[in-house]
Amino acid sequence: MKKNITMNTLVLLSLLGCGSGDDDISTTKNNDDISVDTGDDSVSKNKNNKPELNGDTVYFYVGNNTLVHKLPIIDKDGDKVTYKVINLPQSGDFSVDDKNSEFTFTANLSSIKEEVVSLIASDGLDEIEFDITLQPELVLKPEEFQSSDNIIEGKFEFVSGADVEFTYNVISDENTPSFIPLISNINGAAMSDVNSFVINEDGSFKLTAQPYSDPIFIDVTLTSNDKTVTAQIKYLTEQKNINTDVFSDPLYFQQWHLNNTGQDAYSLSKASEGFDINVGQLHVQGNTGKDIHVAIVDSGLEIAHEDLVENVIPDMSYDFVEQDNDPSPNKDETEGDHGTSVAGLTAAVGFNGKGGRGVAPSAGLSGFNYLKEQGVDVFYETHGGDKTQTADVINQSYGYDLPIILPTNAFNFEVQEVFIKNHYEVVNKPALMIKSAGNGFNRLFGYKRINSSEEEARLPAQIANSDPANASFYNTVVSALNANSDAPLSSYSTVGSSVLFAAPGGEYGVQYPAMITTDVAGCDRGYSAESEFGGYSGGLDDETQSESECSYTSIFNGTSSAAPVASGGAALIMQSNSDLTWRDVRYIMAKTATKIDLDFAPVILSQSGEQYIAEPGWITNEAGNSYHNWYGYGMINAVEAVQMATRNYELLPPLVESEFVTSNIVGSVNIPENFEGITQQIEITDDITIEAIQLKLDINHERMSDIAVEVISPSGTRSVVATPRHLHHWNPKDYFGYDAEVLFLSHAFLDEPAKGIWIVKVIDTNKNIMRLDYFGNESELANNTVLGSLAGASIKVYGHK
Repeated sequence: MKKNITMNTLVLLSLLGCGSGDDDISTTKNNDDISVDTGDDSVSKNKNNKPELNGDTVYFYVGNNTLVHKLPIIDKDGDKVTYKVINLPQSGDFSVDDKNSEFTFTANLSSIKEEVVSLIASDGLDEIEFDITLQPELVLKPEEFQSSDNIIEGKFEFVSGADVEFTYNVISDENTPSFIPLISNINGAAMSDVNSFVINEDGSFKLTAQPYSDPIFIDVTLTSNDKTVTAQIKYLTEQKNINTDVFSDPLYFQQWHLNNTGQDAYSLSKASEGFDINVGQLHVQGNTGKDIHVAIVDSGLEIAHEDLVENVIPDMSYDFVEQDNDPSPNKDETEGDHGTSVAGLTAAVGFNGKGGRGVAPSAGLSGFNYLKEQGVDVFYETHGGDKTQTADVINQSYGYDLPIILPTNAFNFEVQEVFIKNHYEVVNKPALMIKSAGNGFNRLFGYKRINSSEEEARLPAQIANSDPANASFYNTVVSALNANSDAPLSSYSTVGSSVLFAAPGGEYGVQYPAMITTDVAGCDRGYSAESEFGGYSGGLDDETQSESECSYTSIFNGTSSAAPVASGGAALIMQSNSDLTWRDVRYIMAKTATKIDLDFAPVILSQSGEQYIAEPGWITNEAGNSYHNWYGYGMINAVEAVQMATRNYELLPPLVESEFVTSNIVGSVNIPENFEGITQQIEITDDITIEAIQLKLDINHERMSDIAVEVISPSGTRSVVATPRHLHHWNPKDYFGYDAEVLFLSHAFLDEPAKGIWIVKVIDTNKNIMRLDYFGNESELANNTVLGSLAGASIKVYGHK
């Protein structure tokens, strides 16, 4: 009707414009006539047809295969139809393509069921609401199975929307597990976590896993009536602590070294997700370091701390100053207590709703303030003597910071070494001694090197072997890692060939994450304290500091942190297998360590048109073990270490030590100032499989910083046991006498045969002036006035037959 009115108006205007007669006017006034003039076809075009249902509205899908199908809608006018989904299905992803009038559905297999999806189809003028039904035709329902031991039994469940016969075709023989033929490889490889997996003809199964297995994911495929469906089944074994809330410790979620989710740990930068020591499920599986005793030989230990007290072994600690069993810091000590923070990283109590968590949250603790009362007798008592006889691990987060490579006759080192060796020979089960490498990569004793090149800047100011205790076979030396997997070495960490492996130590907690651990309680002292101007020190946030009464900190760092993290990892390994010796524990930790910084480029020095590889980076020895002076064998990996310890591990044979074998060159030999250096050969006749070697040098040089020292094994493996351009520039003979000899330890030859000709190489890498910064004051250190000399070299092998 509206169309007719419009047409009538148009006719009138036309008539007035051309002066037509009355007959024409009377004709156009008849609306009926006008309707007739438009014709029947015109009337039919004005009527819109709604979209209509056409075809089936029930669609069958198979498993998690994607279903793509035309929607059951037609439009007789040929108008473009658009769709609006009123309700989405719960069991998968659903979308509509308006252009092709299609829907796409992919089941997620988490809640398989028949579902009705309501939609609206519109052509722009009219719309209709309609339903389609999504019905599973063949679905292998996903499940998560778990048990408190290594065996999981259950039965596969299948869902079908059609009348499908389920059949199993089980195959097996005496040598292989039984499988439905189309089951894929477990974990995509050699099923290292699975002993056996048997499926019976009714779909029931029995999986027997290896000890301390990671979550096992198995893709199970079922074929029936020419249709195939696959689902992933998850198996969790040894869930002994499944009722434990793993997030109950409020600071745990920021402890990146335990579970790195990319958190910032109260700093300005985020950690690298996944870059951690891989505690995995160990705590849930009941491995928490229980019944393992870790002695913290340090500045002390606050034994009443709320997050330590449950793990402190009564009457096992000692204060050498006050001569009592409480090494807690005195009330007048306002600084943080180093030993208390160290202890928290190893064994802060877990799952108690307080603070964070130690690597071994049930390990026993004892503490000693050795650093406040140093002396030979105190050393004996705390390093395997009477006070630490029952310790399984002895943590030493301390070391020397001197511009000299300390010789073997310095600071009673020879006396201490004799004591420790005797201790290890007479005690039935001696402790594993874990020690910090040092914090001198950039500065040493106030000295900082003014670098002559970018390559020289990549070399450490302090080498780990400068401390004779680090060059002892009986100490397990640890370097520190930060939270950044792209450049993982902590900026301060001392490195060298005596490092066996690395562990998280963090940075400084402001720009980059440090370590979150215990601090002495009370806001009037410690790393975390309340300022008289408002706010708190010690990192964390004000709310946490206030609620915890400043009992925790997020700014602890150093190789002082790396050592207790490693000590906690050792406790987990020891709990898993009580037969292990201290050598076995650290051997396992080295063999299972995670290789990091794989893109590390060797450090190459240049001089007089020649080049010298001062730091080779990763090397692979003849036994197939990869070693790096910065990281040892890599970052400790708790899960893999525990798995190795519990899966048919064979104990190392008894320790064998050779005597020091001296080179056959007699007399002093000058060391030229070029990259060729001098070499000496040493023949080892003992048939020993190497665990480590020591090199002793009788060397005299006015500027020891120039010297690089290499050892090359009979198998051809090259270990740089002293990188050059360090800041140990004092000559040991000037301070400790002409008979002073320096000692180096190398772990690079692990598992190689010792027998054969060894080569020792000494190179003077620098004939130029050395420039130093000493607390902001620049100075120059002239080159040596006479050539340095080597009067003797000898090698000692530690290992087993």
